[in-house]
Amino acid sequence: MTSVHSIMRSLIYANHITDRSGWYFIIIVLLCLCFPATVLCEDCSDYESTSDDVPSKLIFDHKMHSAFFNSHESSYPWYIIRNEDGTFESVTGEKVSKRDKKPVEHTSNCVSTHQGQHVMEFCDATYDSGVLSLEIYGGMPAYSSSLRIIVKGVDFSCRFKGVYPAPVSNCRRKIIAKKLTFKDRKIKKGKRLFGRVSVEFEETSTYKGKTETVRHKIEGYIKPVVK
Repeated sequence: MTSVHSIMRSLIYANHITDRSGWYFIIIVLLCLCFPATVLCEDCSDYESTSDDVPSKLIFDHKMHSAFFNSHESSYPWYIIRNEDGTFESVTGEKVSKRDKKPVEHTSNCVSTHQGQHVMEFCDATYDSGVLSLEIYGGMPAYSSSLRIIVKGVDFSCRFKGVYPAPVSNCRRKIIAKKLTFKDRKIKKGKRLFGRVSVEFEETSTYKGKTETVRHKIEGYIKPVVK
């Protein structure tokens, strides 16, 4: 599994590729890695595999600040190439939509250590019936994982899911530490939410008959607009 992980981690540079030949190389590698493995790989992309029994409350700190809160970074979806002549194309071969041509704001700078250190650039926030749902993700195509945080009042729970590039099985995750801080108490649709996230978890999985447990951490700031 180590060699496969090394190859996948090397693909992180794909987000910086602008020439067509470089992207085609990435797609070929991904096809070689993913399609032959579909019979062998177990998709651990299931939030239900996570348990969270850590008693922790939401913290409010109106003085909290980060340079990230004032940053204005964005990027096209990982599968979109913007050519020098201004035209767009998708490395998947599908038709490029108007939405694909619009850069997506980076609303998270959280760093994850899962399968190799990488930045999760995006955070979605939805608020309905007094329940706030945060979805933190990013790092494609080299990494495919996300952290979900459900906030009810001052109580919150965390769930993690991820896809493995190897035939692992029996995935289980256990939250062992968590901290969530918001700058403002009031949550409102259409308003930007500033916060800081720190979540640690243990992940247990089986590969080639060997079961191991590894500790991971996701930590950083978020600034999504609540929908």
